Formats: sequence, C-alpha cells, structure tokens
Amino acid sequence: MNKLLIAFGLVILLVTLPCASESDEEFDDGSNDETDDKEDEGGNSEGGDEYVTKGEFVETDGKKKECSSHEACYDQREPQAWCRPNENQSWTDKGCFCEDKLHSCVIERKNNGKLEYSYCAPEAGWQCA
Repeated sequence: MNKLLIAFGLVILLVTLPCASESDEEFDDGSNDETDDKEDEGGNSEGGDEYVTKGEFVETDGKKKECSSHEACYDQREPQAWCRPNENQSWTDKGCFCEDKLHSCVIERKNNGKLEYSYCAPEAGWQCA
C-alpha cells in the first residue's frame, strides 16, 4: 500500500510541477529585462545565436563582404575551393548568411564532423573548379 501511495504522490507531483512553471511565466515581473536588453543590443533579430558561427575559420578564395542582413549575402555562394565537398564533408543548412558578430557574409561546412566557416564568394563570374 505504501508503494501505491508513493507512486500516486509522484504522479501528482509530475503533473502539477509543469503547471506551476507555466503559471510563473504568466506573472513575469520583468526582472530578466536586463538580459533581454543585452541580447537586443547585439542586433540579433533572428533569435538566439543561430547566426553566430562556432566553427574554425578557413582561408579560401572567398572575399570578405560586410553585411547587416542576410539579404546582403543573397548574391554570394560557397568559395570555389569548397564547391565539391569530399566524402567526409557536408554543408550546413544555412548557405551564405550574415554572421551577427563579424557582420560579414560567411558559409559553414562540416569537415570530419568539425564545423568550419569561410567567407562567401561573389556569384558573378563564379565557376566550380
């Protein structure tokens, strides 16, 4: 009987605990506003640090192009040196994007499971070597 009461108590606890945390969000007192302001100062309107590369920079034929939005990178592609990935290399799903901290158009790839990034190359006159 004691095991049944303990199990029943745990079920009640697991059901009420998520409900309590949801109700806390309804009564936000604004005490975390300072951290929200710090995120806003970074100019990161995309949310989080999704557009901050965490890889290692690789020098390629790509050219540094300054940007303030992803649209500025739409006329860019991968560097010619990266146009044919080896068996152990793969692209991320972003393509060329405006990196939030560098304010430059970059592209990422995985090389042997390790994240790398490089500057993008202009699409005009681009050919895969």
